[in-house]
Amino acid sequence: MEINKISEKLNDLKCEKEVLKKLGREYEILGVYQGEDRVITSEQALEELKEDENRQVLKVKSTISALDKIVGDFREGQLVILSSPTGQGKTTFCQTLTYAFADQNINSVWFSYEVGIREFMEKMPDAPLFYLPRRIKQNSMDWLEARIKEGIAKYNCKIVFIDHLHYLLEMQKMAEAKSLSLLVGMMMRQLKRLAIENEIIIFLVSHMRKVRYDTNKLPDIDDLRDSSFVGQESDIVIFLQRVMEKGDEGQDIATNRALLKVAKNRRLGSLGYVKLTFNNNRFYEETDYQE
Repeated sequence: MEINKISEKLNDLKCEKEVLKKLGREYEILGVYQGEDRVITSEQALEELKEDENRQVLKVKSTISALDKIVGDFREGQLVILSSPTGQGKTTFCQTLTYAFADQNINSVWFSYEVGIREFMEKMPDAPLFYLPRRIKQNSMDWLEARIKEGIAKYNCKIVFIDHLHYLLEMQKMAEAKSLSLLVGMMMRQLKRLAIENEIIIFLVSHMRKVRYDTNKLPDIDDLRDSSFVGQESDIVIFLQRVMEKGDEGQDIATNRALLKVAKNRRLGSLGYVKLTFNNNRFYEETDYQE
């Protein structure tokens, strides 16, 4: 019995020795590692950032002055969420931004899953130059990534509009997923990676949970549908809500006014509200727009 115990200990020591030997070789290799993801000093990081200052970083304005005052500007690598109750004008607001970006000579590529090209273009009769696929393939992140990169390669597109998040969910994966929240979170992280790696800005329309519509209270991040990761993985979260008024019979009627709420702003931290007016299929800042 004692011999067996001694034998086991010798084997354990031999295994330990092999592990230490392997670790030694690993440390030796990593000690001279020079890959892109190598560990560097803070001084080296600052030096590289100074060298990178000459590179033109993508920064664009919404040209809605109150919104630009809050977010500063939209920057490459950002994932921006736009949400609202149904029928409040999410798509129209994104189309409004498309005009603004085109005026700054920044090319946009659109992925409109909810409506066909004809209906989409009818809302933009005087559309600026932008890009979109001839046909939409739903429920495929691989297809979306390929078309985004095609837009970059062919037309130098720097802005991506996706309308909307839930059309990207693959039905089979949803059925197989143990957690829809984690599935949405993985997709959000993939979109964020796309934005960073390709130095673009992604505007993603996201639906809200079915909550009671309250004209006196704007939605918040907790109202985003299906997963807390939608808010967590994004850089900016914006809510849009039309201002309602009471009709003759006490019913809520949508006016041509709207409120925009910046509920998250990772870069600057500033939050706030913007008053808008809706006219001719576009939103304008209320203080600037004249009929």
